[in-house]
Amino acid sequence: MTSPARHLRPEPVLFLLWAMELLRLVWSPPELRTAAGVLMILYTALALPRIRRATILLCLPLATVAVTLAAFFHHWEGIFRGFENASVFMAFFGSIVLLRAVADQRPEIHRARLLFTGLRAEQTNGAFLIGAHLIGSVLVVGAMAILAPILKRDADDETRRRAGEVSQRGMCLAALWSPFWVAAAFTAQQIPGVPAWEIMSLGVSMAAIGLVLAHMMYARNVGLANLWQAILGFAPIVPSVAACALIIAGLSSVAGLSTLQALIGTIPFIAVLSVVVSRQPIARRVASETRRGSSRVADEIIVVTTALILGRVLEYTVHQVGLSAMIGALDLPPWAVIGCVIGAITAAALCGIHQLVSIIVVLVVFMPLDTGIADTVMMEAALVGWCFASMIGITAVSTATASAMFRVPRTQLIYGPNLRFVAAYGILSVILLSLVNGLFFTA
Repeated sequence: MTSPARHLRPEPVLFLLWAMELLRLVWSPPELRTAAGVLMILYTALALPRIRRATILLCLPLATVAVTLAAFFHHWEGIFRGFENASVFMAFFGSIVLLRAVADQRPEIHRARLLFTGLRAEQTNGAFLIGAHLIGSVLVVGAMAILAPILKRDADDETRRRAGEVSQRGMCLAALWSPFWVAAAFTAQQIPGVPAWEIMSLGVSMAAIGLVLAHMMYARNVGLANLWQAILGFAPIVPSVAACALIIAGLSSVAGLSTLQALIGTIPFIAVLSVVVSRQPIARRVASETRRGSSRVADEIIVVTTALILGRVLEYTVHQVGLSAMIGALDLPPWAVIGCVIGAITAAALCGIHQLVSIIVVLVVFMPLDTGIADTVMMEAALVGWCFASMIGITAVSTATASAMFRVPRTQLIYGPNLRFVAAYGILSVILLSLVNGLFFTA
């Protein structure tokens, strides 16, 4: 006899919340927001028995702190507000799952794979830096699943380690600008009102500088001609990546939507258009992969929800204890604040604290202060911290994925060349963002 609990799955709630968030783009009464919060509680209850034990171990201490603080400060409203805020990420994750399902069926990805077959090892490593960035800007950690099979099956440990390291560097730098990363969605919710074109323009520039620095530090023996030949292997996917980014930035600017809202509203349209113009009947495969993919994002959604709940409670707690005022009394210059934002998120990742939590704490402390830093620069500083946390974080999904795909111990990916790159680019980022803030955003 089949147990009724077997049929109580969280995926239908995800799709319902996704539809509600699409509706809220044009009509958002308070009742709809409250209903979204209630449905998020239902989703959490249905998803908890199905998530990984590691996720529970990560979220349990965070939830305990949130409940303890809410009880001590009598701020139970913050917990429900966290559920309300998390509802928009159902639409975000649903959109990303749909995008991945469509991308898997696109011929551009398959052509890019074939173009790598004749490259030398050093060219491949040089190209992986750029390729991981381009593919990772849309598919995020899915880039690892595309790049890893390009290596020969009998590749030695050193070759696989270097490929994994360089892929991590390239992919994680995409967090500085790509609207398809949860980093952009999460920070946009913490710092609302930043135009998509501003953060994407600044982020692309920062990412380009990071890619040049990474190439200079670790791939000097690959000349520009050989590197360009290797990069041409990614030519098939460049138009699609650029088109997606431009559509999202354009919709955000014209309609006055946040980057997160623009992504949620754009991806379903792009997916339908891709299915319609495809020469192959891919609609059924896309729908099937989206349905299957929606069952694999429960862990990420629970982590984001827990972090947002803690963030809403911490926001109230920090205000009550006057922590922002104490730090404000230090009167830190803008460069020091930027350094604190990047450094705190990075250090927390090395201690096993996920960036979803550390970013909330850092921004809750610094955003109410008169730091002299523009919101765009503050958001980019948080994204640099996210990039570093993803690159060398002990609990980061990207380090775990790179470790599994390239069959390299996670510690080798963290405590090695990538850690040196984070130190060098971190210092450079503080200098660059301070200059940008002074030149373009200070009246």
